[in-house]
Amino acid sequence: MSGTIRIEKLGTPGIFLVAKGFEHDAQSAAIDGGMPTLRSVMIPGYVWGEPVEKKRPHAEASIENMINALTRPLTPEESKPKPLLKEALPPVKITAATYELAVEEFNRVFLENRWGDGLPLVPPTPDRVKWMLTGTSRSPNEVIGKVVVKNGIATIEKIAINAVMAGAKPEYLPVIIAAMEGLTDKNYDLLHVQASMGDFTLVILVTGPIAKEINMNYEIGFLGEGWRSNATIGRAVRLSLTNLGHMWPGVNAMARMGRQAAYTFYTFTENQDFSPWPPHHVIQGFKPEDSCVTVSTVGSYYGYGLSMIGSFQGETGELALRDIVKTILSSRDAVFAQYKPEVLNPGAIPNKYVLLIPPELASGLKRLGFTRESLRDYIYDKTSVPYEELSPEEIKGIQAKIKLSIAGEGSPSQRIPPGRIPVFQEALKPGGKVPVLITPEDIQLVVVGYPTGGSLFALAYHRAPYKWGAHETKLIRGATLTKAGR
Repeated sequence: MSGTIRIEKLGTPGIFLVAKGFEHDAQSAAIDGGMPTLRSVMIPGYVWGEPVEKKRPHAEASIENMINALTRPLTPEESKPKPLLKEALPPVKITAATYELAVEEFNRVFLENRWGDGLPLVPPTPDRVKWMLTGTSRSPNEVIGKVVVKNGIATIEKIAINAVMAGAKPEYLPVIIAAMEGLTDKNYDLLHVQASMGDFTLVILVTGPIAKEINMNYEIGFLGEGWRSNATIGRAVRLSLTNLGHMWPGVNAMARMGRQAAYTFYTFTENQDFSPWPPHHVIQGFKPEDSCVTVSTVGSYYGYGLSMIGSFQGETGELALRDIVKTILSSRDAVFAQYKPEVLNPGAIPNKYVLLIPPELASGLKRLGFTRESLRDYIYDKTSVPYEELSPEEIKGIQAKIKLSIAGEGSPSQRIPPGRIPVFQEALKPGGKVPVLITPEDIQLVVVGYPTGGSLFALAYHRAPYKWGAHETKLIRGATLTKAGR
């Protein structure tokens, strides 16, 4: 849609081709682009992923409608469209015979207006929001960033309102704010998370001493129910993305099956008590005593989702490393040989990984001499393929990716970042080793779970398509009710 709008603004008539089921999404995007009367044509039949011979009949059946949409005279509304005005909404007032009925009416009104998530909400009364804001010393009017797709302005107060509705406590607010800072960072591809048809989700990883102060779960059931902090921090972020991004399923949030862990995302903390390494945020350049939040886009139901690499109770670190390397190398053919610059094939995009390592296994890896940094570098090296072992098809695919990257064409996910292009150029020579991953930073290692036994899990998804980043760590600051995060 944005491309069609740009063409129109250059003075060339344009139309947008819409697949069935995306009518509301197209209209929403047209309004966002300032052209609510932009013409569109519905394409009959299913075209996603279909071969050319099956797409052609749909195109041929639509040619006449396309010509008509491009050539028929403008209507008065199209010639002079009404200006799009910002709407200032007054505070919502709910009245009923009893408090219980008022709460029920409040939930009905909020869900009907698409301000909720389907679960019961806590009413964000002025007093309740004021109470939530006691958790931070930051100004309620401080702007955190814009939340796509509608680019709503995230302020401390607006985040606090959503935190109240989520059932959070004031001491959780600095954590929720830091998560929103990561997601609205200029380098983070939040558009893909919000609007894509993919069913992936988010990791919200809290590290540092604040996690223990607010009683976050990091052992048995760390992705499950039972902990108010884990659940409501994730839910507050979910509601903030919905309300500040103005997103709704089937309108402009187009995940086909919905997000796994849609209400709370994957929200947890490290098991620092039994980790042999410094906290996760240290490798990102922060101090061990800092408290941080890391947000990362990861996979869901199929293909790239939460998957067990192996069960390691009683097994050695060497076996774990073998299986990690084997898992990452399983994408080699797709990333190398199946890469075609003219086709945006998700399977040919290099993955990034968040590896959830049980403490016992992490200790075994530490005994082998690995730090978090050296382990990441080891995995990156062992998943790089010697030039002499590459097939002609793989070499052709890598060459095409380097060429596209130098030209700066295609989406970021199809390209190698500028600073990494020389690495791949040097690797594609006799004696070189071509990485399956783009950078060692695409491997994140998190120690979590029960102290003994357990399994190693991989949270994986391909690199972001619209910006370079889908992994961001932010410092928690401004806390007033905890010793950490101040």
